[in-house]
Amino acid sequence: MKLRKWFSLCLAAMLAISLVPAAGFAQPAHSEPDGGLVNLALGKSYTLETPYPRDSHFSTVEAAHPDDTGRQLTDGEYGGTTFSNMAYVGSIWQGSRIVTIDLEQVSTIQEISVNVLQDLPVGIFFPKQVQFSISHNGKVWEKLDTVNNEISTTEKGPLTQKLTLQGINKVARYVKAEIAVDSWVFMDEIEVWGTPGRSGRPLTPSPQGPKDKIKYPGPGSEQAGGIRSEVLIYTGEWQYEPADWISFTKEDFKPYVSYVDTDMNRVDYMFDGYLFLPYAPLLDGANFGPTTGKPTNKAHFESFLDRLFRDDYELGALNQAVQEAKAELGNPAYKAKVAIAIPYPRTDQNDFGDVDGDGISENMKVSEVGEDQALANREKVVRWFVDEVYDRWQQAGYTELELVSFYWYNEFVAYQLAEKDGELIRRTGDYVRSKGARLQWIPYYFGRGWDEWKDIGFDSALMQPNYTFHNTTADRVDAVAQAARAHGMGVEIEMSDAVLTNPEIRDKYYTYLDKGVEYGYMKGSYNAYYQQVKTLLKAAQSDDPDAREVYDLTYQFIKGTYKARQ
Repeated sequence: MKLRKWFSLCLAAMLAISLVPAAGFAQPAHSEPDGGLVNLALGKSYTLETPYPRDSHFSTVEAAHPDDTGRQLTDGEYGGTTFSNMAYVGSIWQGSRIVTIDLEQVSTIQEISVNVLQDLPVGIFFPKQVQFSISHNGKVWEKLDTVNNEISTTEKGPLTQKLTLQGINKVARYVKAEIAVDSWVFMDEIEVWGTPGRSGRPLTPSPQGPKDKIKYPGPGSEQAGGIRSEVLIYTGEWQYEPADWISFTKEDFKPYVSYVDTDMNRVDYMFDGYLFLPYAPLLDGANFGPTTGKPTNKAHFESFLDRLFRDDYELGALNQAVQEAKAELGNPAYKAKVAIAIPYPRTDQNDFGDVDGDGISENMKVSEVGEDQALANREKVVRWFVDEVYDRWQQAGYTELELVSFYWYNEFVAYQLAEKDGELIRRTGDYVRSKGARLQWIPYYFGRGWDEWKDIGFDSALMQPNYTFHNTTADRVDAVAQAARAHGMGVEIEMSDAVLTNPEIRDKYYTYLDKGVEYGYMKGSYNAYYQQVKTLLKAAQSDDPDAREVYDLTYQFIKGTYKARQ
């Protein structure tokens, strides 16, 4: 449930681009530098790598747009604006692609360029940046400048762009380009313009940074709002029986607030953080996701709040569950830490409703009011929602809960929908911090914006491996753990109800835990746990020892005592 299902549908749509390729062709319209320079990379060999362990699932997906000859990026052939042209090499997610070209002789390099395609309807984006480096021996590198995308992220295309670094005038044999990959990146040619020989300036090796520096968001840290272990709690409409299935009572919360034995007796505290989110699809056809279904409006946002602030469900039920736990377990100072999702203010909504009392319904539709006005109206909606949360929180007078954080509901930065989506997040972070809270985020697997989370205003971020939901290998969790640590993020731990009955899915869940020991995020990071509504409740109540073990080992992981399997 949640956006995982939405993500899978989106992914299926994007993967539909594997059409029958056409023949490649040279495109002389691409200009060449003046001054007698030659393309030193023409016909040269290179490596094409991912920065973390390559994902078996997405490697299979990429096979629809392969580098058939191992020279397609240096053969001088362009693919025009047709993504199915064989000149294009397609790469999907996994952080970035690192292309390292051996020029075969020491040369003076003046200019490096990467030619890329954007075609938004099929999920192909210009990379946000390319980092260029040069080397004498392919081991010690000088980092040159980073070249950023300068064309609108909302330009549908298809169109192409050369990301070019000029004025280098340095001597080297190897050239490296690290190309950021958000969704699909299609590139057809990398060129290195210069002259053979040593007429340029010598390169200067860049300093080597510290290795293996663990930078997970610390458990209980200020940036995490004091949360150590956070469970995702959904609330929402349900078209089947029981109609109120996606909601929590005091009894439902019992095995989350407290670790319970097989007789459901409290033994210890368990989770200290609770992230409340709306279930995305609504019965009237609206959807809290960014593009699925009809756009949500003020009434939908208010309905989410109405569900959250009920006396005997959600927040009210959690308050009662903590009261009962404290009566048995002690620790009168204990309070449950709460994070509340901010629903995504959709860029296709032109009639959200009036949130500031001026009698005018807020129009957030970028195509109608433009980027600046849409940003202002979307920010207005976000501030209204945050203020509503605080007003209702104060009125409720919870004695056992602390509101410590807000959560950005959309699982990627939707630059393809609004150029200023990142700016909206930045302003949202500033606003919630002015209220004394923090802003957290859990993007899906290398979701757009994952590596700029801090720059765009989040206080903390965790990444979803989506390992449970894809037919891939345990390398998926290795890659996410390494990428997350390198970028100061944590790792979300994921389970579906299948973990209770399917040994293969259960083994996948335990892989998350094993890797947490190996990479240090068990003790070194605050963690979030995705479940299929009430998976851990079912595990706690189960008479099946294998299902019950899921609950017990989760508790051990939370407490830092879990022992990885051999």
